[in-house]
Amino acid sequence: MKLLRSLFLVVAMGAISCPAGALAQGKAQAAPPDERVQELYAQARSAQAAGNLSEAAARYEEILKIAPRLAAAYNNLGSIYVQQREFRKAVDVLQKGLEINRDMPSASALLGIALYEMGDYSKAKPPLEAAARANPNDWRAALYLANDLIHLGQLEKAAEQLQALSRKEPKNQEVWYLLGKVYMQLSQVSLGKLSEIDPNSFLVHQISGEVMESMNNLDGALLEYKKAVELAPEKPGTHYHLANAYWSLLMWEPAKKEFLAELVNDPQNCQVH
Repeated sequence: MKLLRSLFLVVAMGAISCPAGALAQGKAQAAPPDERVQELYAQARSAQAAGNLSEAAARYEEILKIAPRLAAAYNNLGSIYVQQREFRKAVDVLQKGLEINRDMPSASALLGIALYEMGDYSKAKPPLEAAARANPNDWRAALYLANDLIHLGQLEKAAEQLQALSRKEPKNQEVWYLLGKVYMQLSQVSLGKLSEIDPNSFLVHQISGEVMESMNNLDGALLEYKKAVELAPEKPGTHYHLANAYWSLLMWEPAKKEFLAELVNDPQNCQVH
């Protein structure tokens, strides 16, 4: 009996969004599967619904012995392996499925996730990118891609990815946490470049103070701003940052002194006034 194209539509890993039809690619199949395949598929679905992943995996393995060109079955078996954290098995199975049919975004996403969890970030990137392109609504695959880019040190691309995700998932705390983390790392990179040029530059101390202030470490920020003022007392902005730190610490007299010093360097500064 010919297998219906919708047979394997809904057995994808719960964490992965997958457009209808993505798992039912019949073009690359060889001979039509028989009734035994349908029976095994029903058993796999039932076992998975009951939380018996080992039994479900065994049934999909039997299916692939009967229908080794059934690409969607590789996807579903790979999904179970990922849930079991059998990532090496998942990679092998998903790669075989994608060799038969490359148009399976769910399989690409699962392959990328498995490789990421194995720590193979460079190999995880292409399938995660392919999944994100094919299914822009799969925000979980996109989140894995952002994490992968962070591990690869591609912080600008990670920031772009997370900014796009934040617009789609504005209440997702993990997205905002990662975006803040990336911005902090980018700040550290910039600070490192400044330090390479001149480790005792007033700008190095000023940026260090700003980073500390953003983390609400006002005492640390105060020390850095004082160093910046010592090194460049005539530069606009140095006294202002120090004054603002004093202001935040409710230290009114030193704050007033530094605001007045800033007006000498920048008399038209509205914020200081």
